[in-house]
Amino acid sequence: MTADFKSHVLLRDEKGVFGIPFKRLLLAGICGGMCYTLVRLALPSSALVIGVLCALAVLIGTAPQGGIARWLRWTYRLRGSLLLAHRRTMRGEIAAALDLPTDVARLNGEAVFAPLHAASVDLREWVTYAHAWEAQSGDGLAFRDAPLEGS
Repeated sequence: MTADFKSHVLLRDEKGVFGIPFKRLLLAGICGGMCYTLVRLALPSSALVIGVLCALAVLIGTAPQGGIARWLRWTYRLRGSLLLAHRRTMRGEIAAALDLPTDVARLNGEAVFAPLHAASVDLREWVTYAHAWEAQSGDGLAFRDAPLEGS
């Protein structure tokens, strides 16, 4: 038994305001409200401003950038810069303190660009033929102006 789907929709549009999906707006509002509530205990006069700034920061941080949330992209960028830092610098010391594998960032060109199979053919020695009919064995290089008969 099979089921046939008649929907041709590849991407569903999410409802929201100004191109921002409702989920992100709701998350920003909740985070802004929580910041407002917590900051109001310590600084009642500036709690509203900090709550709005917190909501805007969440709204900007959750925006997709290349298919990944912006905050996650920033996290990857920070981790990558720590991995590439040398141990003599402050970032290198931070990477060492966090036990990040700094050897992962060093590439060995001989290992990366090594051929899958050992080259058993010397590519400098090609047998060339003046005519395509001379290359019937198939282990040479033939220059053709027209296709072979029967091909």
